[in-house]
Amino acid sequence: MFCLLCNADEELYDGLCRDCYLKEFTPATIDQHATFTVCSHCGASLKHDKWVQSGYYDDEIINDAITEKLEVSDKLEDVEVYTEITNNRNTVYDCVLHINGVLLGESVEYTYPVEVKVEKSVCPDCSKFYSGYYEAVIQLRADKRKLDEDEINSADEFISNEIQRLCKTNKLAYVTKRVVLKEGIDYQVGSYNVAHKICVNMQKQFGGIITESRKIVGHDKSKSRDLYRSWISLRLPSCKHDDFIEYDNKVLKVTKIGSHKLVGLNLETHKEESIPWKEYESIDKVATQDDVKSTIITNITPDIIQILDPDTYMPIDYEWIDSMSKYSIGQDINVIKIKEKIYILI
Repeated sequence: MFCLLCNADEELYDGLCRDCYLKEFTPATIDQHATFTVCSHCGASLKHDKWVQSGYYDDEIINDAITEKLEVSDKLEDVEVYTEITNNRNTVYDCVLHINGVLLGESVEYTYPVEVKVEKSVCPDCSKFYSGYYEAVIQLRADKRKLDEDEINSADEFISNEIQRLCKTNKLAYVTKRVVLKEGIDYQVGSYNVAHKICVNMQKQFGGIITESRKIVGHDKSKSRDLYRSWISLRLPSCKHDDFIEYDNKVLKVTKIGSHKLVGLNLETHKEESIPWKEYESIDKVATQDDVKSTIITNITPDIIQILDPDTYMPIDYEWIDSMSKYSIGQDINVIKIKEKIYILI
């Protein structure tokens, strides 16, 4: 048998001699004009109908665009494919595709010029952000009182820091709107999961009780599911640090407000006690630091410390405890008067 191209009388490969086969071999089918789509806002790229925030360098994105529809012949062994960018013309890249491999036991290399064009678009997440889309509302409230400026400023700073942290892994981690209401502050958050995480973390720092509700706001036909919006409320307690509360017929000074409990100093035993949040409805705020008064110590014995009622100036005796050893006769001392009963603040 003779070669179909040069009539050489030797072993044939698909009707061709070795030299002609190597010369005429087509290693791959390739489109010499490729495109890739990038979000003009965040830089995410569209790959296989899915937006990916990959942080790729240009050459990686371009190589993916060129090789997406590349089909390499199965007759080529030990294949290596890579792209070389030779020129960048703003949104157009001039490239060379290199295909290396082994054919008939011989190392071969093929090069193809390819033009790659960048197409700008807007990814769904950025589209949601710029349209004001949000899935949840964080409602910051205070029970039986208004939020004070320190609480509002602390919450604003906390949420800002959380958003900066969470946006690294969730593009819907943003606040579209902050709404000031007479009853508190509302934060409209892009992602429900982000809003829930923020609210849980806020509770760990500020305490309080979380409640949640949601309602249907639309329907996604493409995914055949209802769309919900959630309202996640963090209700801060009526009392704050150093306020005075009554619980189980005991008066306590609040020393800590945590995620699972409230801690207070019993003003009679001078020992700390914990109250779980599930018992919150049984707590009554009875005084604040503005109600603290100063009086004078009139007498001290091994068993008794005597002070004057700050309103009537009548002497009142209290049992001496070791923590009172720092006091002396004639010294001023702070007290709180609750329901006509006076407690010494040690």
